[in-house]
Amino acid sequence: MRQAYETWPLMEIFRHCARALVPVQCPGCGREDDQWCESCAALWWNEPWRCEEEAGRLCDGRAPLPVWTLAALEGPVHAWIQAWKDADRRDLDVFLASAIARATQHVSAALEVCAPLAVVPLPSRPRSIRKRGADLPATLAEASVTALASCGVSGVLRPVLSIAAGDSRGAGARDRWRKRDLSLMAGAVVPHEPVLLVDDVVTTGASLAHAVECLESKGATVVAALVLAARPRPSRNSGARRA
Repeated sequence: MRQAYETWPLMEIFRHCARALVPVQCPGCGREDDQWCESCAALWWNEPWRCEEEAGRLCDGRAPLPVWTLAALEGPVHAWIQAWKDADRRDLDVFLASAIARATQHVSAALEVCAPLAVVPLPSRPRSIRKRGADLPATLAEASVTALASCGVSGVLRPVLSIAAGDSRGAGARDRWRKRDLSLMAGAVVPHEPVLLVDDVVTTGASLAHAVECLESKGATVVAALVLAARPRPSRNSGARRA
């Protein structure tokens, strides 16, 4: 074994040791020695598309909130989100913040909001922030505010929502709706201020719907939401079955 290592170039030995200490692989496909491969990274360069029709809870008793997303939560995209949230891939923070920033510019142009736009992240649980070492929705919201400024729109970050109790992970749609107990910081909302909600993913839409209800009860006007990934479109699923 020693003789084998002696024949390796010094740089190859260094790379081998580095991989043993800190393994590197694409979060989407698992390709070794690649922080992210071009094919998987390209999934985040898509133009944002509207996805609220796939989030049934957004349609309960009101007109659905416009929600834009960059990708369908399936395959490599789902693996990216899992690596980012649950596998300590803090190297993905900057990449996904850049992706949400590009999407924010698109959404801003579509909304044509003239007044200052409040960007409100969906809240993370304190224990999740401690575990991950980052508040992921807040990271995305900060990138959105910066993107708004770059395209001449006045934006302000308002992390005014918090989770009072309960845990929605692993729960069904109805349980998520009951357990997602949001509270609002007193005096933190400007009446009639347009709000853009920002989160990592949307599936049932229960969390976004509850946030809208909470903010609008205090006089804010939620105009849209933006997420990285959303439940796949039914047409994609049906197309896969036909194939």
